[in-house]
Order: sequence, then C-alpha cells, then structure tokens
Amino acid sequence: MDNDLDTMVRSIVPDKVVISISDVAAKLGEDSREYIPGTLTIIEKSTGVFIEWKPSEDHDASWVMTSEDGYNAEYVSSRSPEQKRDCGARVAFSMDVNDLSSFRIEEPKRGSGGFPSIRLICRDGSSQVPLFFRNLTTSEFIDRLQGYITLRRSRQDANLVIVVDQKSEALAKSVSMLDENGDILSDQVIPSVLNDTDAVTQEEKIRLMRELRLAEEQMRVHSDAAGEFEVVTQLDLPPRPELFRELAVSKELWNSYKLSNGSYDPEKLRHLKMNVFRGGLNAELRKEAWKLLLGYRQWNETDSEFEKRRAELAKQYQNMKSQWMSVTEDQEKRFSKFVKRKSLVEKDVARTDRTVPFFKGEDNMNLVHLHNVLMTYVMYNFDLGYVQGMSDFASPLLFVMKDEVDTFWCFVGLMEMTHKNFEKDQAFIKLQMNQLRDLVMIVNPKLANYLESEKSDDMYFCFRWVLVWFKREFSFMDTCKLWEVLWTGQPCPRFLLLICVAILDSQTNIIIDNQFGLTEILKHINDLSMHLKVDEILTAAEAIFHQLSASQDKLPAHICQYLNIGESAVSSNSSSPSRQRNEEQEDL
Repeated sequence: MDNDLDTMVRSIVPDKVVISISDVAAKLGEDSREYIPGTLTIIEKSTGVFIEWKPSEDHDASWVMTSEDGYNAEYVSSRSPEQKRDCGARVAFSMDVNDLSSFRIEEPKRGSGGFPSIRLICRDGSSQVPLFFRNLTTSEFIDRLQGYITLRRSRQDANLVIVVDQKSEALAKSVSMLDENGDILSDQVIPSVLNDTDAVTQEEKIRLMRELRLAEEQMRVHSDAAGEFEVVTQLDLPPRPELFRELAVSKELWNSYKLSNGSYDPEKLRHLKMNVFRGGLNAELRKEAWKLLLGYRQWNETDSEFEKRRAELAKQYQNMKSQWMSVTEDQEKRFSKFVKRKSLVEKDVARTDRTVPFFKGEDNMNLVHLHNVLMTYVMYNFDLGYVQGMSDFASPLLFVMKDEVDTFWCFVGLMEMTHKNFEKDQAFIKLQMNQLRDLVMIVNPKLANYLESEKSDDMYFCFRWVLVWFKREFSFMDTCKLWEVLWTGQPCPRFLLLICVAILDSQTNIIIDNQFGLTEILKHINDLSMHLKVDEILTAAEAIFHQLSASQDKLPAHICQYLNIGESAVSSNSSSPSRQRNEEQEDL
C-alpha cells in the first residue's frame, strides 16, 4: 500500500528541475587527472529536494587536465564509450539536500585559467568527488541551493561552507551574548551542549569550552615528561587482538552465582561482572541486577536483609518527597533556588525521551514519576540540586525499575558515579578531556597530531559523550546495554574513555581525509548520533585496552593508572563504584 501511494504521489507531483548546469566535470578519483563531463542539477521531487550529478550523454569525450596544478582541461578520447559510461556511472550521485553537511569551494588562482570546484560533504562524513565548473562560476548553484538550506562560511576556513538552520541560528545568538569574563558555569555550558546538535552552534560551543580551559589551564594534571606529546608518538604498540562480544547474561547463568540466602558468592563476583561486561544483561534481569551494579543493594546482602533495608529507604524517600511537595507558593517567593531547580526539572522532564513509548504522549504517569524522582533528589542533595542532563540518567532507571523508590535509590547510586560531571567548575569534565587526549596520543598518534594541528586537541568535541555517558549517541536500549557494561568497572576504571578512543579511532580517516577543522570535527562527531553500533564500539574499546595492557612496561605511569594495570593496578575484586570514586577524587 505504501509503495502504491508513493507511486501515485510521484505521478501526480512531477519532478521540477530548479537549475541545470552542463559541463560540470566529476573527477574520476583522488589521484586521477581524468574528468568526466556531466550535468549538475537541483531537482524538486515529491520526496524532497535533491542534488544530482549525471555524466554527459556524449560518451565520446572526457576531460584530461594538461597542467600539473589541475587546470586547463581539454577533451580527449582516451577511453572507449563503454569505459566512459562505466566511469560516469561510478561517480554519479543523487543526494537529499538534508543529507548535506558542508561543502568545500576551491577557486582557481587569478590568471591561471583554471576552473572553480565544489566538493560536497555528507552528514555521515563521506564526500562526493570534486565537481569542476567549466563554463560557470559556482555562485549560481550556491544561490539556488540557499533557497532550500541556510549556509554559513566557516570562520576558520574561508573555503568551507557549512549547512545550518534557523533554530540553531537563534540559539547561537543567545549563546554569544553570554559574559566573556571566563566564568562560564555548568548551567550555561551544559544546555548549549545538550539542547542542539546543529551546525551553527558548533563554533559557539567551542568558544564556551575554550573559556573553561582558559579559566583553569592547570587542569592538565598529567602532562609530565612521560606524557609529553613528542614522546608518546614514538611508542610502538602490538597489534590489537581480535575479540567478539558474547551473549547477554541469562537469568539461569545469573542465578548460578547466587547463594541460597540471596547473596552472591564473593569468590565468583569478578567472573560474574566480566560476564556482564562481555555481553550485557537479558532485559528480564535488569531490574534485579542494576540494583546491585549501582550499589542500591549490596552483593553480600541476603534477601531478607535487603527487604528490611529497602523498607527503611522507602520511608526516607517518602519523607524527602513530602518536603518538596509541601512547599507552598508563598514559600516559593522566598526560596529562589528551589524555584529555579523545580523549573529546570519540569522543563527537562517534558522533553526527556519523549519518542520512547514508555514516555510518549500527554498525561503520561511515567513523566510524573520521573519528575518526582528528580525533585526528591533535589532535596536529597540540595548542594548539587538539579542540573540539565540528570534526567538523561534517570529515565532509563525508571524504565527498568517501574517504581519510584527503586528508581530513586538507583539514581542516587548512579549520581555518586557521575555527579562531578555536573559541578559548576566543570573540573572533572576537563580532567576527563585531558585523560582522553593522553590516551589518543598513545593509541592513535596520527589523529593526535592532526587534532593538535587543528587546535582541537583539547577534545571538547567529546564533551557530550562524557557528560551523559553517550545517552544522546545510542538508542535507548543500546544505552541500557552500554551503561550496565560500564557499571561493572571492568576491565578498568576509565573504560568510558576507551569507548571515546575507539569511536575517534574509527573516524580518523574521515576527519583527516576531509581536512576537517575544529568546527567541522565537532559537527561530524555530533552527526554520529544514532549511527554508532554499540557492540562494535565495545569490542573495539576492549581490544584497545588489551593492546595497551600488553605494552604496560612501556606506558607512562598515568596511562597505567587510567587502565588499572601494572604497578598502578588495584585488586579487581575491589573494583566498585565507591573505589572508583575514591580514585577520581585522588586525581582531582
């Protein structure tokens, strides 16, 4: 039925060619000096607006550049018509304008007699072959394109034009009005990172994050002699091992680690955690297992002991809940901090995971429960209160627990792991960015060198990843799997950063081959959202860990500390959220 409807629509609404430019040649390959002439068009179709390039119908001609600088094309017939037809088909393309991320314009030197060119770059980081305009400038094509999308020339690279939208433009203007005194607090930076992923905000976000670095440059705590850039780029690492993910832990396997009283065998605890690390959990296990992984229930606690303590915790929850619910409107007039936090919670709950069926629709009681959990946490930890992004951590917990009390105390445990991400000075986020930079220097010196050359080695383009533990990068269910893997504390306390390294490592060629600058890197990283495969990333991150672990005698001491290997290692059985928090406190 859908196909029939599409066919009917296409028959009723004919394609409209907005502009057609002939004699636009596509380069056959990066190293080729041969160019196929063709036609570049912008076409309005029933399904959207498309940019298309097709080879010329005249298969008796092709271009060959006669000068070394890639100019002064002439027609030749060095290939057969069949070969030219095949070559043209290979580089032909049709792309929706909404898939366009940016494009590079190269203008010929004055008096060279050359031709202007455009290279279109897609949102996924791929790019089309360069298109050379033999008879016209690029301006007419760009003018027509601007009728459908908003364009802005990059401030860092005059030859780069970025696709933006009006919503982003408004946000960028509001961000640019912030004070320039260096006192950029979390309630300014975090919303700018979480609220929008479109292009025009990218440079503003970088500016804000640079302010963070300038405010406390000394947070580069680990740049000692062993960690200097020139040294680590010379480190030879062994090949990465080939690994694979295992099946999710089943209820039967989980129960095999239990003792008769409901507690867990301490001698097998690490093995159980490694099983969770290697495969995640079956969905039916999460309600039970997450309580343990988040420290709500203790591993050595019997069923009866936990039920007794849970009853006490339920009373505490209700007491704290009644505190904020009993605040009157008159009291609120003299309780500005409470009012501000209440407003932030209400705004965030209204927009958190609303595409997920569990939170979809109006008058959804699950939104009320989420609101109650977050407001009660404000009373539990009034010093920290509520900062945007906390709802991202709470919503999966409520989805799994389906109970306010259990969700709240699991949330308390999760915030014990992550609360430093939300502190106003952002010191812990900066620390993690520095640690990530150190790891990239070791694992991928080629990328590290490139990022340094583009003044992007502060790694602030990964800010959102670390802030909310990839919540905005993976689907809701993939996030559940990723988080339970991280909560095991295996195989090292900084595995979150190795996930960052694995993703960046996979994007190295796209970033470097397209010569992305600071702004384009951040935009590309944001565009990866919902296009990452969690099992592939986890496998790659684990392989990097084992690659580094095999070289521990060569690694700087602080890298060994991140990875919990060598002399810096602590007992694996001691790996827990509380121990990890203690280690992080020592770093600070």
